[in-house]
Amino acid sequence: MAKKKTSPANGGRDEFTTLMLQRASDAFAFDSEQRRRVKDDMEFAFIPGNQWDDHMAKKRRNRPCYEFNRLRQLIRRVTGQQLKNKPQIKVRATEDGDVDTADIYNGLIKNIEVQSSAETAYDTAFQWSCGGGYGVLRAVADYESGDTFDQCLHIKAVADPLTVFPDPAARELDWSDARYIFVTEIIPLDEFKRRWPKAEAVDFEQPGMDDFDREWWFDDTVRIAEYWYVEDEKRKIYLLNDGTVVDAEEFDPIKDEAANPQDGGEPLTVKSERDVIKPCVYSVIVSGAGKLEEPTKWGGTMIPIVPQWGDVLTVDGKKIYSGMTRFGKDAQRIHNFEMSTLVEIIAKLPNSPLKATPKMIEGLESYYERMGYDDPPVLLYNADPIAPSVGPQREPMSQFPAHLANMSALATDELKANVGVFDASIGARTNETSGRAILARQAEGEISNFVYIDNQVKALKRLGEVLVDAIPHYYDAERSIRILGEDGAEKFIKVNRPTLDEQTGEVKIVNDLSRGKYDVTVTVGKSFDTARMELAEAAQALSGQQGPFGALGQFLLLKTLDLPGMDEYVKAARKQLVNMGLLEPGEGEQPPPPPQPNPKDVADAENKMASAKKSLADAEQTELETQITAFQFGVEVGQGPPLTQPAAPEQPPQGGLFVGNGQYPPQ
Repeated sequence: MAKKKTSPANGGRDEFTTLMLQRASDAFAFDSEQRRRVKDDMEFAFIPGNQWDDHMAKKRRNRPCYEFNRLRQLIRRVTGQQLKNKPQIKVRATEDGDVDTADIYNGLIKNIEVQSSAETAYDTAFQWSCGGGYGVLRAVADYESGDTFDQCLHIKAVADPLTVFPDPAARELDWSDARYIFVTEIIPLDEFKRRWPKAEAVDFEQPGMDDFDREWWFDDTVRIAEYWYVEDEKRKIYLLNDGTVVDAEEFDPIKDEAANPQDGGEPLTVKSERDVIKPCVYSVIVSGAGKLEEPTKWGGTMIPIVPQWGDVLTVDGKKIYSGMTRFGKDAQRIHNFEMSTLVEIIAKLPNSPLKATPKMIEGLESYYERMGYDDPPVLLYNADPIAPSVGPQREPMSQFPAHLANMSALATDELKANVGVFDASIGARTNETSGRAILARQAEGEISNFVYIDNQVKALKRLGEVLVDAIPHYYDAERSIRILGEDGAEKFIKVNRPTLDEQTGEVKIVNDLSRGKYDVTVTVGKSFDTARMELAEAAQALSGQQGPFGALGQFLLLKTLDLPGMDEYVKAARKQLVNMGLLEPGEGEQPPPPPQPNPKDVADAENKMASAKKSLADAEQTELETQITAFQFGVEVGQGPPLTQPAAPEQPPQGGLFVGNGQYPPQ
């Protein structure tokens, strides 16, 4: 076998390697006892053959040591609940102008999750946090394909979180204050030489490492590490006269041009400046001899590795974390012991011991030994002069050991109580008879273990912050990206696209992912498949109603059916509902035609129009008659006071004449 070297104790190393090896020694030695317990808990719960400790196994010798693993299914109950209620990362804008960009972030993160198979990463971390108390999530960057320079982000599963070693000085639960993190990997020595033919295979053997770490070493393998570290870089920023904050390195080359714009725009000048410290994140592959590759700068300002805890608290400045296994071990061991003993005793019940004198079995010892597992047709024995008329006789059969069965049942109940999963929660029939009581007991079990869901929400919130921080750096060029909606519907949009504003003549960036400020939250709800099933049930109830609500219910029911050829049917139904005015037209859809008028309303309108025409004609007739009358009496139309119907004059004196102006001539 190949023999590997170990790193020298001192000297012969550059400053980078010296610091890296010192940090590796601190990280590998820190918290080793806690990690050992996590490893033992996961093996106890999920790997057969690990539920009997060495002491009890040796004490029983050749007696049966069976495992009746009830703990695994109780843990699966909690992890199954997580599979039904998927947490979702939500990005929310802190300013009104960034709402549309926040929607793009949400759709892009969903697309990252789908392309990365992020569910595997979430489920793996959750299983480790429930079983052992500690899981890990991470994000990575890579090129979209081999023939492009466009980069994208992925969420990756950490199959074994015990290979991740954080900065011992980190005090935040999400490791946001960690200055470095190691992600180790064991690879074959041949693979090491193929990837780095000029490098020397040197292990991380440092004084701080204990036997827990050394058990990973083999003669034909070598451990390497992905070393993430943060370096603070000093930079200058400017506050411009329009309120914009820019980096000095980016603004200095265009400083004169911005102060004297040629297009007549408003000049930009530096109003204030100051020095700031910017954290820069780097990663590099290392071994015990130092760097195997050159460091790579991460696009964001956060190390993209996030812990997911189980049940965690801090005592004397040290994190104590555990999963469901830790508190259920003893009850599970007692259950195994009682059940194994019960099986052993019951197996011996039919074979009650024989009562005989030594003379009766003299010379037949091997024959009687086989009777424990053999069934001979003839019972041979020697006649004993002391008891000539009596042969070997069986003792009465032992009674069923009820105390062992009761003890096993008691251990099972204690196991359920310790892990907080009750009979109603796992579907077992109990003394609850009403649906309300059953739901209350199920809710009690879910609440008792909600700490695992809550800590997953916190881990995903930190992961969302890492993604939001890194997206502007990896999706920085003008490109077309796919975003996904809540129901998985895809949409392609262009981001970082320069567009000329025809009114101002300025070039603006449409869907600029580098602008704006955003918060990250995580919502926990039913998975899309579960929600779709519930929607189908509700839509089926609505579809039986009359009128427009029934039509909408039928449309919702069609959308929930996942059958071949349903897409075209759904499109046709949607078009019909849009034409009916029950749904708003979407992009590219024709608006509904104007509604047909009601015949009664048409008839009433026609009657009103006819009445209006008649009134207008009557008014015109009256006006015409008035003009004729005025002409007959010598009054020119349009002059003098308005024509009015004269009041009835008094009776003229006898012989008087009535003239057109209503006056009586003098007598």
